[in-house]
Amino acid sequence: MKGLLLFLFFAPITVFCQSPSIKVLDKSSGEPLLGVNIVYAGEGGITDENGVFTFTGLQFPATVTFSYVGYNTRELRVGSVSDLPDILYLDASNSVLDQVTVTGSKYEQNVAKSTVSIDILKPDLLRSVNSVSSDKILNKVPGVQILDGQANIRGGSGYSYGAGSRVMMLLDGIPALQPDAGFPNWGDIPVENLSQIEILKGAASTLYGSAALNGIINFRSSYATSQPETRFSAAATVFMSPKDKEKKWWKDTLRYETNFTAVHKQKYGNLDFIASGLFNKLEGYNQFTNETRGRANINLRYRVSDKFSIGLNTFGNFNNSSSFFLWSNPGSGAMKPLRGTVSDRMARRIYIDPTASYQDSHGNTHRLLNRTVFINNENNTNQSNKSLNQYSEYQFQRNIEKAGIILTAGAVGQWTRVDSEILGDTIFNAANYAAYLQADKTFSEKLIVAAGLRYEYVKQNSPEYFLGDTIPGGVVSDGQLISRISASYKLAQYSTFRASFGQGYRYPTLTERFVTTTFGGFSILANPALNPEYGWSSELGLKQGFALGAFKGFLDGSVFLSEYEDMIEFTFVFESNRIGFQPQNVGSTRIFGYEAGIVGRLGIFGIPINVIGGYTYINPTYKNYDNSEQIRNSVSEPVNVLKYRSRHQFKMDAEASFGKFKWGWAVQRVSHVINVDKAFESVPPINIDIFGIGEYRDVNNRGYTLLDTRVSWDTGRLKVTALCNNLLNTEYTLRPALIEAPRNVTLRLDYLLN
Repeated sequence: MKGLLLFLFFAPITVFCQSPSIKVLDKSSGEPLLGVNIVYAGEGGITDENGVFTFTGLQFPATVTFSYVGYNTRELRVGSVSDLPDILYLDASNSVLDQVTVTGSKYEQNVAKSTVSIDILKPDLLRSVNSVSSDKILNKVPGVQILDGQANIRGGSGYSYGAGSRVMMLLDGIPALQPDAGFPNWGDIPVENLSQIEILKGAASTLYGSAALNGIINFRSSYATSQPETRFSAAATVFMSPKDKEKKWWKDTLRYETNFTAVHKQKYGNLDFIASGLFNKLEGYNQFTNETRGRANINLRYRVSDKFSIGLNTFGNFNNSSSFFLWSNPGSGAMKPLRGTVSDRMARRIYIDPTASYQDSHGNTHRLLNRTVFINNENNTNQSNKSLNQYSEYQFQRNIEKAGIILTAGAVGQWTRVDSEILGDTIFNAANYAAYLQADKTFSEKLIVAAGLRYEYVKQNSPEYFLGDTIPGGVVSDGQLISRISASYKLAQYSTFRASFGQGYRYPTLTERFVTTTFGGFSILANPALNPEYGWSSELGLKQGFALGAFKGFLDGSVFLSEYEDMIEFTFVFESNRIGFQPQNVGSTRIFGYEAGIVGRLGIFGIPINVIGGYTYINPTYKNYDNSEQIRNSVSEPVNVLKYRSRHQFKMDAEASFGKFKWGWAVQRVSHVINVDKAFESVPPINIDIFGIGEYRDVNNRGYTLLDTRVSWDTGRLKVTALCNNLLNTEYTLRPALIEAPRNVTLRLDYLLN
């Protein structure tokens, strides 16, 4: 009896003293959310790695607020401990004001808090415009231009004949450039299975390495959700006759493109499984421009525990294609090849990506990222190459909550072995090693400062004697320490001012140093003595979120300045024993500009309209133009403007929803490219416009305007989309002697199985 009385006396005290807890999960995937901010009566904290938070000092009644970057905030009004649920689900936010990025600092943060300029594209837009190759969708982004496969962000790059990108391409945070050439293989990106695309503008070499001198394009794959999901799509495109009927070379045949994609996502206990694939066939509008391509990937992730997960992603891309480098002439032969410039290619590329992530007992995160790439490109024009590439990275991250500091550090190793006909049919080896450290410090929830350092070391092995050039010991090496600092200050809710300065460094690729091949009547000459590029990029920007009734989104304005030393450009050389284009260090360059952009959703008479667009102005110049006769003789016009740049770009995409129907419009206005290589317009040594490029550019010297439209009907499971691209049937070129697509129409079907 005495024991029972003691139990009855102490039991209420025990129950009262117990600290209630709650587990916070993602509503879609059911996964625990680490770092959810929980606030109540002046107290609070964040959830642990299991999504669990234990309350202390909670007095009833109380209002508890749950907030997490990229998710809708929830409030709970609880009158007693019994009102607290064991599990709370948070919904991912669809608002552009709550978009999340990882590219700027290698951890998730609201894009409004980013200290650098970042744009985000969602997969719905990819499906709406039938983008089956990742480079096509990037033309929606202000300041980004894809020039014959090479990415150009804010004028930082021109046209370099398929070698030496200054924009780093990432797939799930791991470099995806072809290492020997530094070239992006856009067809390797599984656009059918992306969660979003993040575009960082400006130097980002401290975190991502030498190819990030001009910016980053990060393609992020989606994950399996709690409910299985299977999607199919099929599309057919027909190319219409060009505006100038004289240029139409086909008669009774149809110029078309077809594609089919499939994606399946499912969870099997602790295993996430994703499989996707694409088949594409092109019979191009330019003669002898055809392609048959298939790609497939399988992504696996296994959660060994709440703190430890491993992954294995595999990908294969197989294609047979043909294309030409120069047109026959700018008239009736504009869509036909110059004799001897057609190339047939058979490409095989395989990616194997084992990864691991572990969170230790102190809350530190350890990641191991690996990518092995096998490449076999066979070409009928003596440009075949094989390579084996290995990338490995260890990443450490620590969140020092009391100090408001997130530390990110890592070590990188990359190795390449190349056997290439365009490199003198010789085997080359290259290695790249790096170590980096970045600290992100938050001051009183308004000011965020990020600072980082990276040391990069490059070593390339080659023959000691290469086509008449002597390389002592057959080895070159170089190392460089670079830094960055950036800051963002929260002026008000969804109003952020940012400033950034970042150094860049890029060692020339093996292809840039040793390339030896021909394009039509032009030769590409090796330059083993090529020096690395150095540079820096700075920006001042203001991102202003707004919510004016039904109009919500971001306005973003920025002013930027970049400078490069020893910039590498392909320059025409005409000497007694050498005639052709050669990559050379042309000296110092400066690119100044400004940009204004908008992304948001507005409502007109109850009709929601999604908008993305902006205007970019650049002034790209040679700093030593007046003192360098070589530079003045290399450009097509007597104007100090870097080659293959457009000073003005305006882009806008808008899509309105009417119940199950959507109607979209897109416009691009791009100014004339003032300078190209002078040798294209006045071919040495006779200095005659053999290919008609100068004649064509003299007439077509006002830039171009593209107008696209699309309409779709979506039942939730079935979506039918009709598109018309280049509605005005504008004739234009992005680089000399290659006409772009005339008006074309597409019908696409998307089906969600479950």
